[in-house]
Amino acid sequence: MTTLRFKQAGIHLAVLTTALGLAGCGDGTSTTPSSAAPSAAASAATTSAATEAPKAEKITLSFFTNNSDRAVGQGKLEQELIEAYMKNNPNITIKVETLSPDPQYQDKIKVYNASNQLPDIISAWGNTNFLKPLVNNNALAEINKDDLKDMGFIPSSLDGFSSDGKLYGIPRNSDFWVLYYNKKVFADNGLQVPKTEAELFGVIDKLKAKKIVPIAMDGREAWTSGLWFDTLLQRASGTWDTSKKALDRSGSYKDPATVETAKAVQRWVKAGAFGDGFLNQDYGAARNMFGQGKAAMFMMGEWEMGMAADANFPEEVRINIGAFPIPSIEGGKGSTDDLTAWFGGGYAVSNNSKHKKEAIEFLKWMFRPDGWAKGVWQNGITFPAQKYDQYLTGKETEVQKDLTKIFNNSKTYSGTVAQDKFSSDTQKTFYDSIQKLEGIKMTPEDFANAIDEAADKSAKATK
Repeated sequence: MTTLRFKQAGIHLAVLTTALGLAGCGDGTSTTPSSAAPSAAASAATTSAATEAPKAEKITLSFFTNNSDRAVGQGKLEQELIEAYMKNNPNITIKVETLSPDPQYQDKIKVYNASNQLPDIISAWGNTNFLKPLVNNNALAEINKDDLKDMGFIPSSLDGFSSDGKLYGIPRNSDFWVLYYNKKVFADNGLQVPKTEAELFGVIDKLKAKKIVPIAMDGREAWTSGLWFDTLLQRASGTWDTSKKALDRSGSYKDPATVETAKAVQRWVKAGAFGDGFLNQDYGAARNMFGQGKAAMFMMGEWEMGMAADANFPEEVRINIGAFPIPSIEGGKGSTDDLTAWFGGGYAVSNNSKHKKEAIEFLKWMFRPDGWAKGVWQNGITFPAQKYDQYLTGKETEVQKDLTKIFNNSKTYSGTVAQDKFSSDTQKTFYDSIQKLEGIKMTPEDFANAIDEAADKSAKATK
């Protein structure tokens, strides 16, 4: 079990600054009296002074990111930092390529990796499935951990991007899984935040009676269901070790807790928690359903706290967004004090880049303490993977306050989630199985057997 809790003790953060200056030069005129010829030394000095200092080399860096929307959220901050860096470093041009959703982005990374043509800087994830093929292909540049020591990174945040003691990426976020809710909808319908499955089903019944979709859910992209499964498995077993042991084969997904979790998944679906057709609903549709006030809740990660500042949504929704932990489940041993939390995406540099040094320097500048961490927090975008206590303004949104309370009050944290520990092909089996389970096309027992077989194949493939 990995503990991600922020330490509250103060630390001194060194601010990394990048300054690129061009040396000034004279106009080449001489003040030597005409009656005297200049000496050889004076002539040489004059020639040297008149020679223009060499200009910095023009460099273009390619930046491939999964943040396609450059007008809001993380994509907007990325773009602002890129533009600020280019302004301060006029010899550097950073060309941005975007692609989403994440599965499509990751598929293109595989193509780039196979042809040894990774862009200079890429969005990356610190997990086995994404990182290992790139590291095995010697595709990623090593980053000196010592260069980051004064940037306030939470120590364990670097673990996922490390392999054999070497660091291959820089994390940007501390991610965790919650239920967002519309406080006004709850208040208007006399609803309380549910802490148990029974209480949640009571809320669902009342919302359905008012023709309100209870929970907006991205069912098409199975990674969301994978995180939901992780959370419910902990709620059933009371530990994060079930998946860990199943995947390292010191245990098994045939554990009774897996079957109980699968039954809970189907209970939520049959109770109408997600409305009709949620398995055909993608991330954007689910987010928009909640943001436009058409759903009372939204199951998603903490990075969506930026909804409170998204001008695409009505103000009545934005000012009433809150968050709460996934409730406990019937007969389970886990509680709402246990949080599915991990260090999410980040960035890596191509080992084949012609400008590897400059790419790494840009990332170091991007993650200087008052760069990314300050930007995402004070703009209400997400939780950084760095200490952010010094950037609290006292003007945090209600959802920021709720999320902070959830994170800081949690007693245990998941660390790297199960789906990210499967090999690529067995991850697909895991995804397919959980979607069949949600579609009531697979029994809980068959589900447990299917993902246990996938875990066994994964362990053999990644040895």
